[in-house]
Amino acid sequence: MARKILAVLFILTLGSLFSQVRILSAAPVTEDPDLTHILTEKVAKIAPEKLKRVIFLEKTQTGWATAGRTSGLARVIEKAGGLTPESLKNGDSEPIDGRLLTELNPQAIAVRERDFKAVNEFLKKRAFRNIPAVKDKAVYPFPDGLVDRAEEYQTYFSAWLAGSIYAPEFGQAENLVRPQKIISSKALKLLIPYVESASIVDSRILDFVHRSLVIRFLRPQDVISTSGGAFTGIEVIGNSYSPAPTWPIYHRLSYEGSLDILHQVLKLDRQKSALLGTGADLNNLAVTTKKHKDLTVTSLITAGVEGNALRAGSDEGAYLEPGTINIIVLVNRRLTPSAMASAIINITEAKTAALWEMDVRSVQTGLLNPATGTGTDSIIVVSGEGAQISYSGGHTKVGQLTAEAVKEGVTEAIFKQNGKLKNRSVQARLAERGLYYPELDGLWANSRYRGFMEAALALSDAYRFGQISELTAFESWALAVAGDMAGGRVAALEPLNRNDDIPAPLSLALRAFLTGLKLQNNR
Repeated sequence: MARKILAVLFILTLGSLFSQVRILSAAPVTEDPDLTHILTEKVAKIAPEKLKRVIFLEKTQTGWATAGRTSGLARVIEKAGGLTPESLKNGDSEPIDGRLLTELNPQAIAVRERDFKAVNEFLKKRAFRNIPAVKDKAVYPFPDGLVDRAEEYQTYFSAWLAGSIYAPEFGQAENLVRPQKIISSKALKLLIPYVESASIVDSRILDFVHRSLVIRFLRPQDVISTSGGAFTGIEVIGNSYSPAPTWPIYHRLSYEGSLDILHQVLKLDRQKSALLGTGADLNNLAVTTKKHKDLTVTSLITAGVEGNALRAGSDEGAYLEPGTINIIVLVNRRLTPSAMASAIINITEAKTAALWEMDVRSVQTGLLNPATGTGTDSIIVVSGEGAQISYSGGHTKVGQLTAEAVKEGVTEAIFKQNGKLKNRSVQARLAERGLYYPELDGLWANSRYRGFMEAALALSDAYRFGQISELTAFESWALAVAGDMAGGRVAALEPLNRNDDIPAPLSLALRAFLTGLKLQNNR
């Protein structure tokens, strides 16, 4: 049973809705230059009778809408080999009701990630049960940022959509249009004496470019992995990224089948290697080394936190598309089995410390909870050679170096992958809590207002966890801020028109700003 659970987690962590795509962050999506040709050739191999009717369904303020025939999203669908129903009108968007949805009778439905739950609730209606997309559970969520910039990333979006709706066809060997092979390799230099080589290897698997960290040892080493257990005689470890169009294919394959393909193309022995799977691009790998005298610890980390960051002990265990923080730690000294196991505790604590310092929020309960991990995080610890270390907890020097390397590496990897900084904008931090008030955006250039909101964000977590019980002073500050904006004394703050359980300090801050703006406008 344990092996089956680990197998499922490995396959799930091959893909992540948000961690791989930095659409709204510091760097753009990078595409395979040959992607357009590959997609065209792959779609051409699908028999005409197997092409599917596809619509894009979106929740609006007044109900539901679908992408019109001349919209950018319609072009994405067509490029993916989807058939746009002829009864749709021209234009960017068309309102849709139950009658029209039944008439369109889609075989697949694409949605924004933020609408995914609402769409599934909407489709539970009895009248929709015979719609093919409903019967086959063919409703596919995509990142909001990718949808917003569908024209800019049209090929990438289309390939991801095609991989979702034609996963069975795309996974068949006779439908491959490019050889499965290693394309290129870029060397990494690691200051660990038993490492023979380390490299980032680009390979083409299932027609799409994969990227893998491959670390080869001079001699077999002992390894402990949260994705497999404890091993001896390991010659290769690594971390492998798979692109979005292949995720649905891997989800359909068995655990053994998925790993077989990867090992065959990378020319690795399954029995002598330990690999992690991720949706975070290995181009965003963070490598950190810490030394003390003759002791060296190196961490190699990929991290994506925008898909399923959660808070342990607070959030539900239901599956969400994973974000995944993968951590590999190499120690140049020999670790006993207990030292390798205790290193996992130290690594986890350091990872969580990094997430808290960066104010990474749970995707389930972000308004209330900072995240402690992503729910599918994985760790590999490698025992080295030389003098033996029997304990690796936080009081030891090896524990200190490990924690420092991991915390620094997680922070760097999250920035590289998701564009997050500790001092990111107030707008971003509010949005991560599900709060967006566009009328407030112009206030944050004022350092006093920005500082007040930053204080409210920090106080909210402390208040929720019972570390603060008295908010009288903060209430006075909120009234003063509202008065400063209004140009006079304010006796009371306007209420918030919200039903959710917003933390009191954050509620006070928002009420102060909204009250101040209202009084400004009424002058």
